[in-house]
Amino acid sequence: MVFTGRVQPRSSDGRRAGTGPPGEAEIQRLNPSRESAIRRVTGWETLAPGSLNLLVEDAVVDGLAAFEPALEEPAAGIVYPSPYESIPKIRRAYWYYAATAHRGDRDESVLVRRAMVPVRGVVELFSAVSLTDTFKLVTGDLVSVEVHGSRRSSGTAT
Repeated sequence: MVFTGRVQPRSSDGRRAGTGPPGEAEIQRLNPSRESAIRRVTGWETLAPGSLNLLVEDAVVDGLAAFEPALEEPAAGIVYPSPYESIPKIRRAYWYYAATAHRGDRDESVLVRRAMVPVRGVVELFSAVSLTDTFKLVTGDLVSVEVHGSRRSSGTAT
């Protein structure tokens, strides 16, 4: 599967400072097991803090569900600060897919994440390096992503 997404600031950036759900970098600090699991499945020595949000067609979010995730992170045990503790329960689980992100003549190994109950039109990219710095990205830039992996057996995606 290959798709293109448009770089967008995290979903809470447009809100007043200190309001809205926490960013992924904070969630990673609160959940060190997330970083450990990502590093275990990727073989990366490090995980860049946070994630890169991409605006995509809803068909991309739906299409990812047809692939077997490289990592499935259940919602149970994911810590969010008050008053956002319900977010993992709403999302039920997070699915991570092995992929390669492309921008210009640069390629980076990434994990693409969507939730079992996803945010429509948005996926997140995780990498061992800052994709914003590596690709010199600004809001609105396009990034191409090639998802690797096998398709799920019929009837297993939710």
